[in-house]
Amino acid sequence: MNCNNHMPCKSEISGPAQTKDDPFQRLVESSPVAIGIHIRNKISFLNKAGGDLFGAASPDHVLGKSLISFFPPEHHDTVTGQFRDLLENKAAFPPLETRLSRVDGTDIDVELSASRFIFQRRPAVQFALYRITKRKKMEEMLFQSKQDWENTFHAITDVITLHDKDFNIIYANKAAQNMLRLPSLTADTLNKCFRYYHGTKCPPEGCPSCDCLKTGVPADFEIFEPHLNMYIEIRAMPRFDRNNNLIGLIHIARDITERKKIEEEIRKAKSELEMRVEERTSELKKINDQLKQKISERKIAVEALKKSKHKFRNLSQEFHTLLNCIPDSLLLLSPDLKIMWANRASAAAFGKNEAALSGQYCFSLCCNIFSPCDNCPTLKSFISGIEETSEITTGEGKIWDVRSFPIKDESGKVKNVIELARDITEKINLQAGATRSRHLASLGELAAGVAHEINNPINNIINYAQLLIDEFDQENRDAEIPQRIVKDGDRIATIVRSLLSFARIRKEEKSYVYLHEIFADTLSLTSAQMRKDGIHLNVNVSSKAIKVPVHPQQIQQVFLNIISNARYALNQKYPGTHENKILDISYERMTIGGSPYVHITFHDRGNGIPSTIIDKVVNPFFSTKPNRMGTGLGLSISHGIITEHGGKLLINSIEGEYTKIIIDIPTDLKEKDDAENFNN
Repeated sequence: MNCNNHMPCKSEISGPAQTKDDPFQRLVESSPVAIGIHIRNKISFLNKAGGDLFGAASPDHVLGKSLISFFPPEHHDTVTGQFRDLLENKAAFPPLETRLSRVDGTDIDVELSASRFIFQRRPAVQFALYRITKRKKMEEMLFQSKQDWENTFHAITDVITLHDKDFNIIYANKAAQNMLRLPSLTADTLNKCFRYYHGTKCPPEGCPSCDCLKTGVPADFEIFEPHLNMYIEIRAMPRFDRNNNLIGLIHIARDITERKKIEEEIRKAKSELEMRVEERTSELKKINDQLKQKISERKIAVEALKKSKHKFRNLSQEFHTLLNCIPDSLLLLSPDLKIMWANRASAAAFGKNEAALSGQYCFSLCCNIFSPCDNCPTLKSFISGIEETSEITTGEGKIWDVRSFPIKDESGKVKNVIELARDITEKINLQAGATRSRHLASLGELAAGVAHEINNPINNIINYAQLLIDEFDQENRDAEIPQRIVKDGDRIATIVRSLLSFARIRKEEKSYVYLHEIFADTLSLTSAQMRKDGIHLNVNVSSKAIKVPVHPQQIQQVFLNIISNARYALNQKYPGTHENKILDISYERMTIGGSPYVHITFHDRGNGIPSTIIDKVVNPFFSTKPNRMGTGLGLSISHGIITEHGGKLLINSIEGEYTKIIIDIPTDLKEKDDAENFNN
């Protein structure tokens, strides 16, 4: 080889570039990393990967040019000085991130590394360039995600603090910093949580949050904290590392002082009202007796009554004033349920004045219907002649405690009824929430018990049927009936197994599970109800089995919540059967941001979600269902579960047309075989 060419001679080089037959040179030439030699301020050698990186048709288009000229001007002096120090053996060359101006006019992000070696009996620089465009983009995305998370965390108005196992507050949002007056949190400072929450020097005895740090069991409670001079509602949740070791807790607190004050005021007002009603009722009874006495004496005391006319007019005014002061709705109804008189509270409840209510049917104003309610207490009082009571739910979802008091004539026949109604919607909702919490606490135990009780006899049935099949085969008889018994018995066993799997509470780490098995367990629990509702179920899944690293019971809970919401929406839009009463379920593999995911879609053609509230449906306790039909926790819990799995839950809906729930769950398995090898 001619030593004047761009490739150095073997006799003149000590480094990676030898001769064309040298194995080390072939290795450099075939390397995917851009490798070159820089001597006398020029590029004297560049492999094929380097030519591609420089955007040149071949490395020859770059040889003879200064490597430094391809870098931004602000890096020229830096690279020149470091190359000089490297050649003089003064210092090593640290990797440098810079931009490379390519031959084709484009710029790319690269990382430059270099080392010293002997080329043509002189010190030279061997350099390597790595393209880092993707890495830079990922770093930017990671930084933005961290910024978004911190902005969201600090935007939450509830007080949120993170504690380690030694009661130290290691992180807090702005609401916590303001309410607790926390100093700057650094790794060198020890800020004990009990000091700022309780104003004590040690953990207070019986503190549920402290118990959570010891036991790992979540705690929800309300306390009055003298140190903060407020009532606070607290949710303490344990934090675990990837090995399921308890490392601290998440502490969420909310100031409920105003709510407590209002609840106390309501309780006092209720007690006072009950006392006043009782007193006024007694007075009304006395007044009623007096009126009857006056009427019986009318024939013999006409003159006396005329003299007392002014007195009784004042008494009537006081009576009406008294009734108008009662905050509950009070109506005087005729036998055909028309309003004869209404107090001011009734007029305010119906949004009309007292005069406009007269002559109106109570059921048309209260429930917006054309006939009396099925459990109307007023109608019952007209029939029974005694006091009746009932709870009535209006079309707006309000619940009223309605009491009716019959008014009889001298013959004992009911001529009118006084109806007293009180809005107890909030009270019922609080009771329903407490009842639901108790029911949910025992649901798992009950489901597991029932599943175990059914499992043994169904196994016996399957075994006996199998014995019949064996006997029929020996006798050459048709075994269709025992085969059907085995088939239906297996179906029952599958449903029981799914129910038992869903009810069982587990704390193990995530495991790789076939997604179609989770769907099979879920649909075994819901398919019968969907058939009963007349819902057409279409399931379109990937042709390849997909394994995902999840908590199976949690993912099954998410699927059940979404299917339940879809059933409700479809039944609301189509009360009976309909060709468009369809729920489509599909999932497939896809790549998002260079990472493998499984993409799951639940698509129902129900009544959809209004655009004004679609951003609120994942908030805790927000529900579009009527009172006592939903807790508002289903989508909130589902969103939390998917987020905990590193995925996303998205909602796309048009009111009156459809709703799509889209779930993306990450998986690091690219092929089915990889998943099986990993799990095995």
